Amino acid sequence: VRKSDLTGAVSSVKSEDLVKVVASNPLQSLQGKIAGLQVINNSGAPGSAPIVRVRGIGTFNNNNPIFVVDGVILDDISFLNSSDIQSMELLKDASATAIYGNRGSNGVFIVTTKQGKLGDGKTTINFSGEYSVQRLLRKIDLLNGRQFGEVVNRFRPGEYNNLDALPNTDWQDLIFRTAPIQNYQLSFSGATEKNQYYFSVGYFNQEGIIEKSKFERLTVRLNNTYTLNKWLRAGNNLSFAPFTQQNTSGGAPFVVYRAQPVIKPYLDNPSGDTIYSVVPGVGNVLADIQNTNSFNKGVRTVSSFFAEASFLESFRFKTSLGLDFGYSEAESFTPVFYVSPQQQNALNDLSKSNAVNTSWLWENTLSYNKTIADHRIDALVGFTSQKLTNESTGRTATDLQRTDPNFWYVSGNTVVPTSVNDGVDPNAYFSMLSFLGRVSYTWKDKYLATATFRRDGSSKFLTNNRWGNFPSFALGWNIINESFMLSQSLLSNLKVRASWGVTGNDKISYLDGYSTIGIANAVFGSNEQQFVGSTFARLGNPGLRWELAKQADVGIEFGFLQDKLTGEIDYYHKNTEDILVGLRVPGYVGNGDLPVTYNAGSMLNRGVELTLSYTDKIDKFNYKLSGNLTTINNEVTKITGTGTSDDELIAFYNGQIITRSRVGDPIGSFAGYLTDGLFQNQAEINAYPHRADTQPGDVRYVDYNNDGAINTEDLVNLGSPIPTLMYGFSLEAGYGAFKLSMDFSGQAGNKIYNAKETVRPDLYNYEAHVYNYWRGEGTSNSEPRPTAG
Repeated sequence: VRKSDLTGAVSSVKSEDLVKVVASNPLQSLQGKIAGLQVINNSGAPGSAPIVRVRGIGTFNNNNPIFVVDGVILDDISFLNSSDIQSMELLKDASATAIYGNRGSNGVFIVTTKQGKLGDGKTTINFSGEYSVQRLLRKIDLLNGRQFGEVVNRFRPGEYNNLDALPNTDWQDLIFRTAPIQNYQLSFSGATEKNQYYFSVGYFNQEGIIEKSKFERLTVRLNNTYTLNKWLRAGNNLSFAPFTQQNTSGGAPFVVYRAQPVIKPYLDNPSGDTIYSVVPGVGNVLADIQNTNSFNKGVRTVSSFFAEASFLESFRFKTSLGLDFGYSEAESFTPVFYVSPQQQNALNDLSKSNAVNTSWLWENTLSYNKTIADHRIDALVGFTSQKLTNESTGRTATDLQRTDPNFWYVSGNTVVPTSVNDGVDPNAYFSMLSFLGRVSYTWKDKYLATATFRRDGSSKFLTNNRWGNFPSFALGWNIINESFMLSQSLLSNLKVRASWGVTGNDKISYLDGYSTIGIANAVFGSNEQQFVGSTFARLGNPGLRWELAKQADVGIEFGFLQDKLTGEIDYYHKNTEDILVGLRVPGYVGNGDLPVTYNAGSMLNRGVELTLSYTDKIDKFNYKLSGNLTTINNEVTKITGTGTSDDELIAFYNGQIITRSRVGDPIGSFAGYLTDGLFQNQAEINAYPHRADTQPGDVRYVDYNNDGAINTEDLVNLGSPIPTLMYGFSLEAGYGAFKLSMDFSGQAGNKIYNAKETVRPDLYNYEAHVYNYWRGEGTSNSEPRPTAG
């Protein structure tokens, strides 16, 4: 579809923009490049996938977009080599996403991989190689050995008598390192009279900045399109991606921030053998890393096959089959080691698990394309069916007699498995049947109209609520093509568009609609006799129905100076209703602490997107400046469930309330107490509500509700994790064969929870600002006196 004929909010990124960033996942290259798109690198582990959000958070459960790669609908594209991608488009409004029904409520990425280009029949060979290094950008500023000793002496007098003689171990320097990234790709592409082909091999290797962490992947791709005759085409897109991921001790960075700097990493040992020191409270992180042997190996294959027949000039019938197969094998071995009674492994441990994910998607569409004078009509009808399965097995064994990996699975070397875990993933085990249709109409390239309808049936819902209907409507006006615009030369493009539509969400477990029975013990009678009987293992809700997102979008597209300056402005308004969310139920129901899923919430997202780009060329010098800006306003408008006890959703960390989702606030807003400096003397304590053990130098918490007590009723909304503003800026410049590009991105208006600043036991180290602690009246009004945790 031509850009001028689009009535939806669609953003696109070309292949040359994707390969500018050396990353294991193509999505990491999109950071700051598309308005409304948020890419969060939530983990520094090699091979980890980023979190992706389109126009904020719209539901309480799964907020991930979907990816349509050469017609195959997928949940992630971590197997893709960025160099194999021809283009990537992001569909954001309901007019563009409603054709994907229940899958499109969080945005849709359309990914097209490369094909051979029709031309003179020659084969084009491309090779690219990249090498880069990564390191910890900034260390956390922590107390050094002397400062730590002084702080501890404040609440444990005499703990460290000679502060100047204390060791000063920088644990961050001991575990973090500079690590390389390598990326290579070789491709062959071309075309003959009957065939377009593309073949590539890629290799990616990323070492982690912590020892024993690594990600390695090989990618192989073969794309073909065959023109069998004037009316029949067929083709395939095949990919094969084996990988190996090594995982270091998961808590290593967090442990490092807590480790005491007054402890040396190793004990002096004349024999030369390594003896790890004991770090109170956290153990020795170097011992954890050294004794961690954890690998995840697997392969991902995604393939699509299609055949397309043209007939009666304006009709085309296309059938396609998409296959997605993934196999992964996780293996972990921990040998016998001893550091302290709290950090030891008395027996050799071995665990192994494997998972198999399969998915097939069969699509059949009939399209009609006809131009009659000033009228152009595009229509499409079709049906699709899909099935996904996820099965896994797991075994754990202890007391291996021989630790050589060649003997791990030899009969007699392992005892009977201590645990067995086989099953399926109930969130990824379902089937779906869909019917769809779309009609687009254009008159004189001025006036545009599009209507879409999709009907989905999901096995995750029970029979009465299995089907959902998802319509959308859109209008567009190409003002630039009006006769009254012919006399001006400033504007080269001007179009307005508006859309409304409904998309759905079924991201729940297929078990959520069913109640299950289990075995339990109970005590009855005066003699307290124990009986075995049946009870609810979990409660289901057979009345679950589709979550619906109703979205309206108004946009304007413009271009000046023969499109040297181009831009788009969009306003979006998305109201998600009947949100599927797990809520607590009263205790007398007998479901324990297990939540029951209800259609129990509503949420509103609205905001504005702005994209600008300026391109020019001066002789051999060319440049492009581009930027985007997005505002997000998120609000929970309803939380209620029949028979539930929840009117808010609460998340805890270390036993403390961290976030609350309540009506009128953004989802997952941080909850906490307001503070008003420190108590400087006893008189201030006596004049203000306080805890019984409060002393001068302690934090003064605000009595928010003025009831004379400090308790959970004084919790307030401290801010939202969702940014209210996101922005990106890019500069590209070239002179002859030389090119330079710079990308900047950021966000504002959100809060970040700093888990390092939680109250710590006195065994842990502290951040450096704690050294400016209260030492007496007037010495500090921000850093409280040190206390034993």
